[in-house]
This record gives sequence, C-alpha cells and structure tokens, in this order.
Amino acid sequence: MADKQEYVAEAEVGIAESNVSDTIAENLRYEAEHETKEQAALDIEMAKARKMEPPSRRWIVLATATLGALFVSLQGSALIVALPDLMKHLNINFTTIIWVLLTYTLAITATVPFLGYVGDAGLKGIRCRMFNIGFLVFTVGSLLCGISQKKYSGYDLLAYRVIQGLGGALLFANCFAVVADKFYPYNQVGLASGIINIAFAAGTILGPVIGGATVNASWKWVFFFNVPFGAVGTIAGFWFCHDTIYSHVQYASFSKIVKSFDYTGFVSLTTSISLLFVVVVSALFPNGKVSETGSLVGMGVAFGVLFIVFIVQQAFVRGGKRFNALTPSFMDFRLFTNSVFNNTVVLGGLAGGVARTNLTFSFIFFFQGPYSKDPLMAGILLIPFGLGIMLAGMPSGKLADTIGFRYLCFAGLALASVTTLIMPLVIHPDTNTWAISALLLVNGLGWGLYSSPSASISMLCILPQQRASSSSLRIMFTMLSQMIAIVICFKIIIAGMPPAAVEELFIYGGGIDVQYLDSFMHGWRIVCWITFAITLVCCVCAWALPVRPVIAMPEEEPGKENASEISSTVEPK
Repeated sequence: MADKQEYVAEAEVGIAESNVSDTIAENLRYEAEHETKEQAALDIEMAKARKMEPPSRRWIVLATATLGALFVSLQGSALIVALPDLMKHLNINFTTIIWVLLTYTLAITATVPFLGYVGDAGLKGIRCRMFNIGFLVFTVGSLLCGISQKKYSGYDLLAYRVIQGLGGALLFANCFAVVADKFYPYNQVGLASGIINIAFAAGTILGPVIGGATVNASWKWVFFFNVPFGAVGTIAGFWFCHDTIYSHVQYASFSKIVKSFDYTGFVSLTTSISLLFVVVVSALFPNGKVSETGSLVGMGVAFGVLFIVFIVQQAFVRGGKRFNALTPSFMDFRLFTNSVFNNTVVLGGLAGGVARTNLTFSFIFFFQGPYSKDPLMAGILLIPFGLGIMLAGMPSGKLADTIGFRYLCFAGLALASVTTLIMPLVIHPDTNTWAISALLLVNGLGWGLYSSPSASISMLCILPQQRASSSSLRIMFTMLSQMIAIVICFKIIIAGMPPAAVEELFIYGGGIDVQYLDSFMHGWRIVCWITFAITLVCCVCAWALPVRPVIAMPEEEPGKENASEISSTVEPK
C-alpha cells in the first residue's frame, strides 16, 4: 500500500495539470481493493479518459448491454412455454427437447472461461469487439432457430441453439466488464450493475408472457422475436461500444497470445464441463446407450481425470510458484486468493445460483402440479419473484455506490432466508395465490438487494485487466448452479413419479395424479429446506464483505470544471 500512496503523492501534480478532479486522488487513497502502484497509474489514466469521451456515451453502452442481458435471459423462460408446440410441429421427442433447452446453457458454460481469458489477454479493443460480435451471433442464431425443419426431428434446432448459446456467451462474458470499464471513472458501477440485473429479472418475468403470445401466432416467433431487437443491439454496439484505448499501454499481439496460450488448460476444462453436462442430463433423462451405467461411469471417470489435469495445470504447471506473465495460465487462480471475489463470484454465483434456481424450478413444478396450471400461467405466477428483483435491483446498486456493500448484501440475503424458511411451513396445494405471490415478491426483493451490490463489488475488488475473467467466471458458476438445481429438483421433488408422468408435468402441466401428491409435496418441502440452508450460508458470509463504499462523485456539467470535492465518511472493514 505504501508504494501506491507514494505514487499518488507524485501523481497529484499530473492530476492538476490534466484538469481531473482532486477526488480521484481521494479515491486512490481510500480504495483498498486496488493496492498497487500500477493500479494507481491506471486509475489516473481512466480519469483522464473520462475527459475524452462524451458523458452520454457510457449510457448508450449501458443501454446496449441491458438490451443484450434482457434478450439472452428472456430466451430461456420464453422457450419453456413453447415446448409443446416445438414437440408437435418439429416432431421432437421428450429427451431431445430437454437437450434443446440445455444445449444453450452448455454452450454458454463451456465457452465463457475462454472468452474471459481472451477479454483479459491485452488485445486492443477486444472486450467491446467480442460483445458486439456476440450480439450479431445471437441474432443470427435466433433467425436460424426459427427456420428449423420438421424432417430433422429437432437436431438442426440443437445445432442452431449452440450458435445462439455462443452468441449469448460472447455477450455474457464481457457484459459486466464492458459496463464496469465505462462507469468505473464515475464511481457508478453499482448503479450500472443494478440496471443490468433488472434486465435479467425482466427477461425472466416477460419470457412466459412473450412466449405465450408469440406461440399463438407460430412457434417460430419465439425465436424471430429476438431478431429485430438483436439487429438494433448489433448496430448500436458496433457504432457506439468501443473500448477506451490508453496511450501508455502496450497491447498484446494475436500471434503472441497464440504462442503462449494454455492449450492444456483450455481443452481439459472445456471437455470436462461438456462431459459433466452430458452425464447429468443422460442420467436424469435416459437416452439409449449413452444413459447405460457403463457409459455414464466411463464419462464420469473421464470428467474426473480431465478436471484433475486442469487443476494441476493451473495451480502448479502454469500457476503458483511457476507463474510467468509471459506464459499465463488459462484461468488466473490468483483471483481465488481474493476473499471478496470468492464471496461474491464463487459463493454468490454457485451457491446463490443454486438457491435461486431451486426456488424457480420448485415453484414451476408446484404451479404445474398441485396448483394445476399450464406452463404459461405458471410463468405468470412466478412474476412476483422477478418483479421483486427488479424493484430492489437499481436502488440497491445505487446505494452500494454511496453507503457500501456489506449491509445491503446481508439484509437482502437475510430477507430471502426468512421468506424461504416460511414457504414450506405455510404453502399447501390449496394456499391462496396472493399469499404465495407475497412471499415470492419479498423473496425477490431480498435477492435484488443482494445481486446488484454483489455484482458491483465483484468488479471493483479486482484489477481492470481481470474484469473479463471475473465476469465470465460469474456466469460459468451461475450456469453450473442451474445444472445442480435441476438435479436437486428432479431427484427430490419428482423422484417417485414414472417418466410419462414427469413428461406430462414438465411439458404440459395441468395437474398431478393424486397418488403422487404426498410424495411430491414432501420432496418440494425438502428442496425448500435445502434452499433455505444455502441462502443462510450465503447470508452469513455476506457479513464478511467490506463496508467501505466507493466514493461517489457528482457528474460534471458541460463546460464546468470539476472543482468541488465530495466528502465521504469511510468506515473500516
């Protein structure tokens, strides 16, 4: 920390000469997240860059990122409503339609670590470029999905969903990093993160409604609906979204990255993630020889070996004492030495993701089973949960920029824990809809209070050159959490039901046979208890987050010098 303070003292003259607010110097002193001389230099360069870009530019970038987040999240929830029509019109069986749903998730999960590596590799302008290409690929993938043919029985749709997922991965891997880069000089990362989280929640809310409305015209419009908005996002991205280029930075060359790339780490991680998905889905939804015990065991062993190879490669061969910046590891394990990163990205992404997805899937099953609703109505009844995240998301993000992180995150998870504890105690097949909606709304408010500050501090606790990796790992853990939640829900809630009854419940809804009702509700309550335990652990860990805020600065009016400082009370951790 001493070298940074010395550097700040030396840099104050440069700050004054460049007409950048003295508050930047205050930020450099108080930000314990970035404690190196190099980071202080980069902070000053970013402050200077603020003068070079129109203030409105960052809001256009945020609007574009928000649009991408909205439609990538909307695609998942909208498709669930369209499953019966897809099976009917494209001659798809139950196992294939499950893969149509999950291939999109697999494509994102397997590729975001690589895209995060590329985003932090030091190529000039690479983050925004990948983000813009992601918009284009997602739009093209959506168009291709809409022209799938019945004669291929859904296999062409599987391929197109992979393309769509690759586009989503390019958007997801860089979304938070791109926005953080633009809003960090203004100390508004929390506000921007809150808006993006609102977009994710809005996608979940609007998905079933849009899916139901578009399916009435044709199943194709579930995918075609994305195309015009994707075109707008693509044009806006290529026109306005560009990384800030710093004159003092020596950027890497493509040939240098190819020579130093960690191919062993890349292949071992990507293959192990793919094998994990195949094993889980094949075990839950049997599909011929792939689901035989011998095949599953063989793939499981291969997954274990490859994952061990990956850990050894990253921790000992390319990392640890052998770390060399000229030959970096595929995944920067130094991130995992950061307690705030582990708290918000690893625990928040993985455990928190399991809790949220558990809640979502368990209530989908509940509404389509004991509550006798179809998928469209089940989605509509879930709206209060997403609405709660939306209502709390932006205010909590803005507050995080001024009052800090710990109390918001802790209060949000405490609220989510209490409501999750109450749910299995008071909810029954004949419980009033308004009571269930109230619990879901309050639970969503809790997760909204947590999500935005958590996303914000996960970007602020690391160096700017690690933001793409942090963003991609957050998405990877979140996607893996969905697989874990699917296993929990399918193995516990509907374990006692025959495959035909499971298919009827999941695809069509409309009720559940009375002979399975007691075992269903017993399993449903167990999942709620598991979700409560996970949320409570996250809540306790949230108390370890720092209190100290990022010091807020007022936005300058055009033509006025930023002459005033903002006084801010800084609390210790």
